[in-house]
Amino acid sequence: MRISTAGMHRNSIGAILESQARLAKTQNQVATGKKFQTASEDPIGATRVQGLQRKLADNAQYERNSNVIQSRLSYEEQTLADITSVLQSARDSALAGANATLGQAERKMIANQVRQNLSALMEMTNRQDANGEYLFAGTSTATRPFALGSTGVVYQGDQTTRQIRISSTQSLTDVHTGTDAFMGIAERNGVFRTTVSAANTGNATIGVGTITDRSAWVAGNYTLQFTSPSDWQVVDDSTPTPAVIASGSGFTSGQSIGFLGVSIAVTGAPAANDSFSITPAQDIDVFAMLDELARTLEGDGAIAGSEAAFTAQIGASIANLDAGLERVVSVRAEVGTRLQALDTAADFRDSEEVDLQALISDIRDVDYASAISQLNQQYTSLQAAQAAYSKIAQLSLFDYL
Repeated sequence: MRISTAGMHRNSIGAILESQARLAKTQNQVATGKKFQTASEDPIGATRVQGLQRKLADNAQYERNSNVIQSRLSYEEQTLADITSVLQSARDSALAGANATLGQAERKMIANQVRQNLSALMEMTNRQDANGEYLFAGTSTATRPFALGSTGVVYQGDQTTRQIRISSTQSLTDVHTGTDAFMGIAERNGVFRTTVSAANTGNATIGVGTITDRSAWVAGNYTLQFTSPSDWQVVDDSTPTPAVIASGSGFTSGQSIGFLGVSIAVTGAPAANDSFSITPAQDIDVFAMLDELARTLEGDGAIAGSEAAFTAQIGASIANLDAGLERVVSVRAEVGTRLQALDTAADFRDSEEVDLQALISDIRDVDYASAISQLNQQYTSLQAAQAAYSKIAQLSLFDYL
């Protein structure tokens, strides 16, 4: 087979150019540290890298979301801790005011402390986060949630909360609404309330009462009447004609009177025709609790001049504050659970980021040892091709004529 001079030159130059292209590609890989620069060089690898980078970008956004909600939850947790201290202080004031040796002047001084607690509570429940958004206003974060109205403190926020995505599979609820945290708390024992009749002439007072059998209780209006200092009866006022549903005799101070699955202690000496009402419990908010306690200590309303009514009301205020503290502690526990969920999600994202970066590196990053070895081989191959061409280029018939 005869090979033309032109064909020989073309083949040799083509081999040199091909070696140069391979060498240039390897040089670029070593210089950039990447196996490919464009999707055309490795379509499958580029697609996989793009998907993994999108996952990293999503996680970066989840982290920003987590930082926002963590800040707000931290503010809420601290606020709830402060509110717990305020409610506990008010409870201590109630216990101090219950001392029978105190006069009305001393009790009014304690009432002033409770009023200060109420003012502090208003300020705390209207706190804002670092961005100036109200914590307990729901999604109406620009609205001051609590304000003093004609009938007491009113809630001006909404009942909705924000759901914030913190991972591809998990969303977390933002801070609690003011209603969830501080309002709608069942008063006293949560089922019924007891009060002393203003017309009583004896010195007996009534306790908050306890539930002994919830299934036996029938919500309604009942009156505990003493027909004599030692005889009593419970009348159901809900029926068209009041009916006696329980009765007893031989009453002594401190005795618990039971009916319909409830037990209520009466302390002191009742007089004939003294009565006490038992009615369904109502919902109350923490602001009303403190206001009610302050008015009780000030001797306001039906309790004025009645130590028995005062004692009963103080006991009710303490029970209410216990319920309020229980609500705040429960909400604070939920905040702690959410903060813990944020920490868990952050740990997962950090671990996942390491895995994603490793996968991207496996697909895209060059193996320097292998690439440099290949670069040396390709450089040697190019030198050989160039040397061979320099020799072959001299093989011409004219050189022998």
